[in-house]
Amino acid sequence: MRERFQTLSPFTQIVALIAVGAVGYVMISMLSTSIIGELYPEMPTKDLGVQQEKFPVQFMMMYFLPLQVGFLLLPGLLYASWTSSNNLTPTPSISGLLWSVLLFIAVFLLLPFFSELNNWLTEYFGVHGEMLRQKMRSDEQMRRLIGEPHELSFIVGIVIVGIITGIAEEFGFRRMLFFHILQNTGRLWLAVLSSAFLFALLHFNYLQFIPLMSFGVALSLMLYYSGSVWVGAVLHAINNIVNLWWLSTDSFPRWMEEIDLTTTIPSTLLLMGLLYFKFYRRRIR
Repeated sequence: MRERFQTLSPFTQIVALIAVGAVGYVMISMLSTSIIGELYPEMPTKDLGVQQEKFPVQFMMMYFLPLQVGFLLLPGLLYASWTSSNNLTPTPSISGLLWSVLLFIAVFLLLPFFSELNNWLTEYFGVHGEMLRQKMRSDEQMRRLIGEPHELSFIVGIVIVGIITGIAEEFGFRRMLFFHILQNTGRLWLAVLSSAFLFALLHFNYLQFIPLMSFGVALSLMLYYSGSVWVGAVLHAINNIVNLWWLSTDSFPRWMEEIDLTTTIPSTLLLMGLLYFKFYRRRIR
C-alpha cells in the first residue's frame, strides 16, 4: 500500500487521504451512534440541545470523537507510515527540542496581543460584534458541555477535546498537511503559512483567527526543528486542557484577557531572540 501511495501525484495523494478521512469519520460516527443508541435508548436522536444538556458525554463521543479520530488522526497516521520526513528535518537534538518548547511558551504568552490585533481588524471591517456574540455562544455551549471539574463530562472532555484533539490536529495539520506541502514545494515558509492558515480557517472561530494562525505557525516550526510530531502534540494537548480548565472554572487569568506588559514584553523579547538564533544568526554565518 505504501508503494502504491508513493506512485500517486501529490494532489491525488492528498485527495486520497481526505477521502480516507471522510470514510473514517462516517464509519466511526455510525459505530459510536449505534453503540450509544443501544446503551441509551432514552436519548433523543435528533434534538441536539437535549443531547448536549442531558447527555454531554454521549454527545462528545458521537460528534467530537469521530471527527478527530476519523477525519484527522487516521489520515495523519497513514501519511506518517507511508512517507518519511528524514530528509526534510534537521537531526533531532536537545537544542531543537528546547528551542521548540521556548517558542511555544513565547507564542502562548503573546496570544492576548494577537487577540487584540484580531479584535482591531474585525472592528475595522465592522464584524466584531457579531463574531463576539458567536464566540460567547460557542464558549457557553462548551462550558455547559464539559461541566465542572468534578463531573464525568469534564474528564471525558479532557480526554477527547484536550488530549485526542491535540494529537489528531498535530498529525492532520502538521505531520500530514505541513510535510506534504514542504515535501512537494521545498519551501519551508510556504508550508508553514499554508498549513497554519488552513488550521485557523477550519476552526471556524474567526474572532481568534490571528491567534490560531500564530499558534499554527509555531507548531509547524516546532515540528520542523524538533523532528518529532509528539513535541507539538503534547504541548497542544496541554494548551487545550488548560483552556478547558479555565473555561469550566471561569478562571481565565487577567493577562490572557487583555494585554499585560509584564508578560507581553518578556515574551516578545524571547520570541525575537529565538527567531534571531534560528534564522538570522545562521544567515550571517
